[in-house]
Amino acid sequence: MKWFDKIFKRKQATSLQSSAMGISPQHAKNMLMMIEKTQEKELSCDEVHALLDQYAEMALRGEDTAELLPLVHYHLVMCPDCKEEYEALTRILQAPIEN
Repeated sequence: MKWFDKIFKRKQATSLQSSAMGISPQHAKNMLMMIEKTQEKELSCDEVHALLDQYAEMALRGEDTAELLPLVHYHLVMCPDCKEEYEALTRILQAPIEN
């Protein structure tokens, strides 16, 4: 991320500068990485949530979810909140059923 370092002159940044911006340098770096990886067509969190059960079931069956639902896959790579939801759902689906 050389361009990030050039923009924010990371080596010269002080804690006062970071607090004045209201975000940490790491948070700013993460946001810029997400912006850099933005695609022309993406799904919103709501759209991903509507497909998450299907995606999780496909993954548990061993299907190639990246090929079958690439926009959902990409969103989960980029969105930590949705990824956490997906991981929780897969844990629930994998849990043994109690009688």
